[in-house]
Amino acid sequence: MIDIIERIQELMDKKGWSYYELAAQTGISTNSVYDWFKKGAMPSMGNIVKVCNAMEISLERFFCGDSGYQMSEEEQTIMNEWFGLSEFEKQTIFMLIESFQVLKKST
Repeated sequence: MIDIIERIQELMDKKGWSYYELAAQTGISTNSVYDWFKKGAMPSMGNIVKVCNAMEISLERFFCGDSGYQMSEEEQTIMNEWFGLSEFEKQTIFMLIESFQVLKKST
């Protein structure tokens, strides 16, 4: 399993970014970034998306590295939108997908 903090540090090292620069590029507070590295706090998925956007990489690339499946721009857009949805909105989408599956089976 990936160590999220180590992965962020690796990406920061590649860019030559400090904690302050990461905070500035992502819009995440410097205190939050500092807490990840010094206090063991875990970034939320929304903040991981912000890190990915600032680093100009996909979530897939964040978690899997440079090899493997590369999401299309459309898929990346969907994933980024997904993390901004409420639980109710996510459940609504799942119900819609299930409805499409039922319709597909009936034709």
